[in-house]
Amino acid sequence: MGNRLVTFSEVPKLLSGARSVTLGGMLLENRPATLVRALLREGVKDLFVTSAPAASWDADILLATERVARIRIPHISLGSLGLAPGLRRAVGQGLTIDEVDEATLIGGYMAAAANSRLQVLDHLGRNDVLDGNPLIVESGGLRGVEPLRVDLALIHAPLGDASGNLCHFGSRYADLLMARSARVVVAQVDRIVPRTTTARMGISVPGYLVDAILEAPYGAHPTGSAGAYVADMDHLDGYRSQVTAGDVDEYLKRFCNHESVDAYIAEVGEARLEHLARLAA
Repeated sequence: MGNRLVTFSEVPKLLSGARSVTLGGMLLENRPATLVRALLREGVKDLFVTSAPAASWDADILLATERVARIRIPHISLGSLGLAPGLRRAVGQGLTIDEVDEATLIGGYMAAAANSRLQVLDHLGRNDVLDGNPLIVESGGLRGVEPLRVDLALIHAPLGDASGNLCHFGSRYADLLMARSARVVVAQVDRIVPRTTTARMGISVPGYLVDAILEAPYGAHPTGSAGAYVADMDHLDGYRSQVTAGDVDEYLKRFCNHESVDAYIAEVGEARLEHLARLAA
């Protein structure tokens, strides 16, 4: 397997031109924050954005900056801090929301990963989300969902190697399905390690699915990296306050316009980040 390691300055060309994006991780864990900030700097608009069944800051900042035309995510929030403020702002601004539950969302990834025209879902039942939902397809007496394919998957893992193999501490959530469903997969990891280390620890997403991998220490901040550092709830609370007050541009200026990973770490404060890492120990 070849070297898939890229530098921070090489990331923008990997993201440009994407019109549909899926975001890895789950709620406040393993969100690809560094790559999302790069996507924001690219100025991409009118995106279709999907994720695991629960998204947070990464999806919300795209919504708050009016980069999203359509979403397919069952839940977006800041965890214990409540509903996501960017989503609230976007709802009244022409955002299209696909009504979807966890089963239909994951079923779409499964169909795409298997290159199948339909993922059959047993026991869907009847409810307000599914009844009359155009995402639900019935064919030959079978009921399920069509493939959910995207241009770009952005994934975070604590560790990875230069060949693109990823190691998750614990659950890999829906990241493997997302990687199999996307045309291009860009991963960020807190630390690049030798391939012997990823092989010994257990590879959660194989490198042949990953087109590029970026080393970005504390790259999931302000969310957590499972097993490495916890989510920064104070930062997220400040983000919520700024978006609610209409100060999105000020937040972007301070936290999303850095020209290197080191510059972002300096802005947040290395001592603060090390404290978050100790809390995960």
